[in-house]
Amino acid sequence: MLQAAIFDMDGLLFDTERLCCEAWRSVSFEAGYKMDDALFFACVGRNNRDTRTIVLESCGPDFPYDDFSDKARAWMTERMKVNGPPEKSGIRILFDFLSALSIPIALATSTSEKSARWMIERAGLTSYFSGWAFGSEVERGKPEPDIFQLALLRLGVADPSKCVVFEDSPAGLTAALTAGMKAVFVPDMIVPDNEILGKIWKRIDSLDEAAFESFYSDI
Repeated sequence: MLQAAIFDMDGLLFDTERLCCEAWRSVSFEAGYKMDDALFFACVGRNNRDTRTIVLESCGPDFPYDDFSDKARAWMTERMKVNGPPEKSGIRILFDFLSALSIPIALATSTSEKSARWMIERAGLTSYFSGWAFGSEVERGKPEPDIFQLALLRLGVADPSKCVVFEDSPAGLTAALTAGMKAVFVPDMIVPDNEILGKIWKRIDSLDEAAFESFYSDI
């Protein structure tokens, strides 16, 4: 029987990966840098520490990453202040379904705690969550399992095989699988390779497809 559900945020709950990609393009162009989209894709699902390492390895140690990151985050925030974070379809249907069954929900995101809590609160979703885990709280970011293990601990659930993780990134799916959890892939900007897809539990196109008891019948 399902005992817990854990959700990533960017690219899963909110269509912020595309917004972030636009921010990277805009901010880097204004600063006179050329950043290939492939570099952004390599960072999807990673925490800020690991993203910083990847960007500096690509752009060189003199690249002003901290300033770039702050400006990209501000670029996104200004746009979300107007209309809120761009929600992906099916969020509230699935959250209401899980809440009706008293299944605890946690957020496990590589995004900073300040930004993540602001987006969740701005969208009016805070009350759904019983646990939180942020990239800055774990030594190893996705694709390592640490953040999902922390989220499950905070939900008070001992058996990872009774937990479903909803993810859109290859790094996140790998982390969930390594943690021994049921990984559900919800496509966004990146399609994982066949090795990862061959190991996931299920694939859906929208979160509301998981708002049925039959979806969890084999747990």
